[in-house]
Amino acid sequence: MPASPSPRSDLAQRPQRVAALATLPLFWPLNGRRAVIAGGSDAAAWKAELLAACGAEVHVYAPRATLSDLFLDLLARGPAHEHGRLVHHDQAWLEGAFLGAAIAIADCEEECEAEAFFQAGRSAGVPVNVIDKPAYCAFQFGSIVNRSPVVVAISTDGAAPILAQAIRRRIEALLPPALKHWAAVAQAIRDRVNARLKPGAARRVFWERFVDRVFLDTPEEGVETRLVAEADRLVTRPSAIGRVTIVGAGPGDAELLTMKAVRSLQAADVILFDEWIPNDVLELARREAKRVPVARSAKLRGRDMAALVGEGKRVVLLRSGNPMALAGAVDEIAALESLGIPVEIVPGVEAAPCRSDAIPLGFGRMEASQPDLRAVAH
Repeated sequence: MPASPSPRSDLAQRPQRVAALATLPLFWPLNGRRAVIAGGSDAAAWKAELLAACGAEVHVYAPRATLSDLFLDLLARGPAHEHGRLVHHDQAWLEGAFLGAAIAIADCEEECEAEAFFQAGRSAGVPVNVIDKPAYCAFQFGSIVNRSPVVVAISTDGAAPILAQAIRRRIEALLPPALKHWAAVAQAIRDRVNARLKPGAARRVFWERFVDRVFLDTPEEGVETRLVAEADRLVTRPSAIGRVTIVGAGPGDAELLTMKAVRSLQAADVILFDEWIPNDVLELARREAKRVPVARSAKLRGRDMAALVGEGKRVVLLRSGNPMALAGAVDEIAALESLGIPVEIVPGVEAAPCRSDAIPLGFGRMEASQPDLRAVAH
């Protein structure tokens, strides 16, 4: 029996977990793969250098007389990656060049040549990009922030490349150069740590503590040994790390969330949010977090909250405005703490005055029955 789509009315009531995307961002391993570059321009040289920096075996098809000085310098210098290779063919590209290739890029002046290259690549099953000719591109390149193995790519879907460059400069300023060394440390210890710590709360707390160090200092000598020892301590003395964080979303503008609010959303396992929270605020949460809409009139059961926290879950109560300005906030916190639930408050940016009873936090009566959070725990 063929599947039928859900009624539109049902879909409209649910917040989207992912907003509409112009393109799908992918990260493509090319280490040891064959790549084809056609053309000897500076633009082709940059793409050849990029592919070789990923460890690809880059076959360059262009008569030597047409190679730019930048390309000649690249061929003389060689690739940055230890496994990368640059192989120059002193001729124009031909259809046999696509055999076994993972990717193909060309810089073509003439429309007919661009079309021929695109069709030849497509016939061979190879993704093709013809520089500055979107009609002959199966994929796009973005601006890159390189802290490899951490790589950040920015795309504007071709709408404003200069904007992508501006974004890249700002991200470059935010990410410390030591990030690449910390990422290498994480790569080196990942299997050992994950063998010691099963998926769940203890493993999460280890990696969150690791991330806290990344932005404070550079990795010192012997740090890998000390980190593995820390994982061993979490095995023998696991700490209770579940908690409830009440986060204020302020007036509902994602750009007005505090940095602490964003960090709380990105660390949450479960997010309970009221009907006034817009999708662009929820978009800031980590994808794996369970999201539970809570109607204004609903009362949440404290025992269910305690069960989530007892399993090490980090629960965020995402509320419009500033939660501490709402009626019953102090009583709510006291009720949670009486059940042994650690509570943290992250105030929201003050919005225009509103009635204190407009958006109740909903914990005044712990015995009430909706929504049922037991399913969230599993």
